[in-house]
Amino acid sequence: MSDGQTPAQPRKRGITPLLIMVGIFAAPIIAAWFFFLNPQYLPTGRTNLGELISPVVTLPAEIGLTTTAGDNFDRSLLEGKWTLTFLAGSDCGDDCMKHLIDIRQIRLALGEGSLSVGRLMLVTDPGAVVGMAADLEQKFEGMQVALADAAGGVRLLDLLGEGTAGLGRIYILDPMGNLMMRYAPDAPAKDTLKDMERLLKASKNWLKGAQYGHK
Repeated sequence: MSDGQTPAQPRKRGITPLLIMVGIFAAPIIAAWFFFLNPQYLPTGRTNLGELISPVVTLPAEIGLTTTAGDNFDRSLLEGKWTLTFLAGSDCGDDCMKHLIDIRQIRLALGEGSLSVGRLMLVTDPGAVVGMAADLEQKFEGMQVALADAAGGVRLLDLLGEGTAGLGRIYILDPMGNLMMRYAPDAPAKDTLKDMERLLKASKNWLKGAQYGHK
């Protein structure tokens, strides 16, 4: 190196590639939210049938989730999919079984869209149901089962703002891990199906538009 020259400074790697990756992942979700809240922009617009959770409730990282085998629950299994979620308490009686059957049938009724939809049974008080949960996991093949610890279950119900009234309901978990919609315990399964069809259609419309825009 000749006198008077300073060593070249290493170039800092920009965050642009990271922002692009985040945008690619989040854009269809944001678009689905937009169309869902503004159905007039869809060819067959109609209002949602479930109750929007505002603000949305993210599954907090501090809530300890385990599998029926006692291992840490892999939250990445929920990423990138809309997840039909049933929030259970300490048991699973007839109503619980009906809801689990409903979310299975709703997913099947979505046809090709079912590939973008997962199923989850989230147990907030596993004390009395942990033995049964393993059987339910086998009975409802493909459904994830996550057991919250006692403190975590209380924390989640507090965030939802309904206490134990939040149990026994079907929720929609978006691909970013937010509980964004819920249904009354006696809501017909067709309401959830129609809302899911709209969310998937909104996501698909955005993807089509993005493809055309890059041609």
